[in-house]
Amino acid sequence: MKNENANFIEFLKSNNKLFGLNSHIKLAPKKNGTPFRTFTPDGMNIRKSAVMILLKPSNINDFSVLLTLRSQNLKSHSGQISFPGGQIEKNETPLDAALREAFEEIGIPAEEINVLASLSELYVLPSNSLIYPFVGATNFDDWIINKSEVEEIIEVPFSYLVQKENIISQQRQFFGETIEIPCWDLNKSEVLWGATAMILSELIDLYYYFENIAMQQNFSQIF
Repeated sequence: MKNENANFIEFLKSNNKLFGLNSHIKLAPKKNGTPFRTFTPDGMNIRKSAVMILLKPSNINDFSVLLTLRSQNLKSHSGQISFPGGQIEKNETPLDAALREAFEEIGIPAEEINVLASLSELYVLPSNSLIYPFVGATNFDDWIINKSEVEEIIEVPFSYLVQKENIISQQRQFFGETIEIPCWDLNKSEVLWGATAMILSELIDLYYYFENIAMQQNFSQIF
C-alpha cells in the first residue's frame, strides 16, 4: 500500500459514494459465471442483522481487518469466517446492533470504536437476512472473546485483501450443482467467502476509488 493510503480511514468519514451490487457480485458464488442466488428479498419475515467491519491501524501505511472464526457450536454459519455482528433487536438501530455485537462477541466497547461509514445493505437468501454493514476504526486490543460464539479473532492486513491475485476460487456442490466460490485462503479451517467476502468487496472497491482520486490529485499538483 502506498503512503497516501494512511488517509483512507479519513476518506471513509466523508465519502458518500457506494458501489453496492456491482461490488457484491464480484465475490458472490456463481454458476456458469452468474450469481448462484438472488440479491433481492423475496417473501415475508426477513431477518435484519448488522455487522461491524473493524479496521485496526498496524502502521502508517496499512491496517488490519478484524474477523472472527465462528464457533462450531452455533446453529447457523458455524465454523465460518465473519465480522462481529448479529440480529437487530427490537427498538435497536442497525448501528446500535453492530456496536453491541462487537462488544458481546469480542469485548470491544462502543466508545472504543470510531464509526466511519455505513456500506450497502446485502440480502442473504439462505438465512433470509438483510445485513447492514458498518465500518469502524479502533486501536483497542484488550479483547475478550465470547467462546460460545467465537473461536478466535483473525487479523488480516488490508494490503493483502486489496491485491486481486490473492483471491482464489473453489468449487463446491450445492443441491447437486457445481458452484464457483471466490474466496481468500487465510490458512484457517474455512476460507473467507460468502456474505463476508461480498461486503469486503465493496470496501475494497472504495479503496480503489480513493486511490484513483489520490493519484489524480498528485498528478494535478505536478502540473
